[in-house]
Amino acid sequence: MRARAAPAVSDAKYKKPVIYKTIEEPTLLRELLVDDIFVLGGQFAILCQWAHPGLAIGSYQRSNFKTRVALRLKTTLRFLNAAVYGSDEDKEAIFSVIHKYHAPVHGEGYDANDPELHKWTAATLFVSVVVIHELVFGKLSRETQEKLFRESAVYGTSLRMPPELWPESLDAFWAYWDHNIATLEITDEARSLCRDLLYPENMPFELAALLPLSRLVTANVLPPRLAKEYNLEPTVAGRALFNTVMYGMATVYPLLPQSVRQNHYHRNMADLERAVKRIKDTGHWAGTPAA
Repeated sequence: MRARAAPAVSDAKYKKPVIYKTIEEPTLLRELLVDDIFVLGGQFAILCQWAHPGLAIGSYQRSNFKTRVALRLKTTLRFLNAAVYGSDEDKEAIFSVIHKYHAPVHGEGYDANDPELHKWTAATLFVSVVVIHELVFGKLSRETQEKLFRESAVYGTSLRMPPELWPESLDAFWAYWDHNIATLEITDEARSLCRDLLYPENMPFELAALLPLSRLVTANVLPPRLAKEYNLEPTVAGRALFNTVMYGMATVYPLLPQSVRQNHYHRNMADLERAVKRIKDTGHWAGTPAA
């Protein structure tokens, strides 16, 4: 499938990106991801991404995660929300910044423009949604999982993965996933990044307060080989605590009012709107005002 160029805008302050048409509109993702609970799968997705040496070395050499986790979370959510909820105009603006960041990120063993890396990134995001949904809301039907699988291609195509690279079926996807989980190498760079991600500095209080829960969930849902190689294998006590916490969360969280469950979603969408306006005005989201 051929990529389409974004429509021309005569006064645009940014270079209009090439955007691939995705496989299926993310209608179900839009319904699900209004729930803030899915952010709890973020560490899982990132650590699975870093299991790919190309993603690990690129992040290690180009990013300072330890002191910038909060900022990286904000900019990642801009990308994810633009991909799932954004208008064509939102996508043009946000993806122009993402693609500009990626353009110079390449070296021996890695290239941020490699579509295979984008495919693996999208795969981890899909699986993170499945994992968190099944922990909190219950097991997904085969039909629902297949729909989410097709829709999740949008994460890859938004990063310039040609849609034909996405696995042809859900069974083919899980074969691809299982092969990578069994064979990808956790490097020293990945382990260093893992420590920075799980124990960051300069975190706002509301995010820092969630880190113990995030670490508990991440250690217990990572594929066992990855947990072992990241030195995150849960203890018996840790596993028991996880089971207790998740039982309580699965019981209570679905009963919370939407205003609580969607608080951060609405704040993040407002940030996306401000970032798009900033890009239109300046060509970049740097300096996007806070709420």
